[in-house]
Amino acid sequence: MSTQNTESCVINAPVDKVWEALRKQDFKFWSIVKTVELPESTSEVGGVRITTFNDGTVQKHRLVEYSELKRSLTYELIDSVPPVTTLSAQHSFRVYPVTSNDSAYVQWRSTFSSDDSVAAVADSKYKKLDALAELAKSLEK
Repeated sequence: MSTQNTESCVINAPVDKVWEALRKQDFKFWSIVKTVELPESTSEVGGVRITTFNDGTVQKHRLVEYSELKRSLTYELIDSVPPVTTLSAQHSFRVYPVTSNDSAYVQWRSTFSSDDSVAAVADSKYKKLDALAELAKSLEK
């Protein structure tokens, strides 16, 4: 049985502006990311991005699902140096319009294989919360 973690927030910015920030997958809004090497097309399924974090961790992620219509994308972890404790991890973003005030609801869901530790899932939770707060700060009106 897999383990999931979902975090979300409402960002006081138009849905298209929020989607634009996430669809590029460059994570420029997130302070723990040092650099991101992107494939030629960030919307082509199968493309691999390489993310280097400030702590020296380098991870490769492959895009496995992408939809402009649904404003969503899913990527999977395919390599990490140093290694992570889970056999598999998929992460999905989805951005929904909040029509009452022209804002956006962002959902970030991760699914981990059953071998993942409670500590790793908790770490994922708090990193998501920090990243979503930083995304909001970078985009809000």
